[in-house]
Amino acid sequence: MRDPRIAHPFVLALAVAALAVPILTSCSESSGSNSGMGTVNVRLTDAPIDLTQVQSVVVTITGVTLYSSGESEGDMPQVTPMGAVPILTHPDTFDLLTLTGGATTLLASGEAPAGRYQRIRLEVSKAELTFKDGRVEPLKLESGKVDVPIAFDLGVDATQTLTLDFDAGASVQVNETGSDKYILRPVVTPVN
Repeated sequence: MRDPRIAHPFVLALAVAALAVPILTSCSESSGSNSGMGTVNVRLTDAPIDLTQVQSVVVTITGVTLYSSGESEGDMPQVTPMGAVPILTHPDTFDLLTLTGGATTLLASGEAPAGRYQRIRLEVSKAELTFKDGRVEPLKLESGKVDVPIAFDLGVDATQTLTLDFDAGASVQVNETGSDKYILRPVVTPVN
């Protein structure tokens, strides 16, 4: 049976998913050779939702990694054979419910080799709900990693801004049969 203090599991999931939106927001340029560098800033946001009994949906993100397409096309070089470029400088905790109404926050920023990228991976280490009555409920992580397909080109000395929507309402689910009452299955999508 669903906890009557929560509006609806889908609404909670929408809130959590919306948090991840602004994770990728900009890349800045830097001088260099043919395999020059650029800077990537990732921002996080959350779409507006109705969580009448929830005060906060908090997630701790410990990693943001860019993955190249592994292809050369036109003037965009292949980034690296492995294709993984970490850009998160330090783990941080975000309350998704503070990122509504168009608000965003910087999730990660760093230099990356110029080239073509195809996805971003977020690593979530912890999540919890805080209700308006002060009760705190941990969210069991179904997976600590979420891959977001988002194709973009980073030019030499260019800035690329990417925004991700971490949909809290779609990500938080109620488990009515297991020992862990609330589950986080991150739903993250790029914002165009």
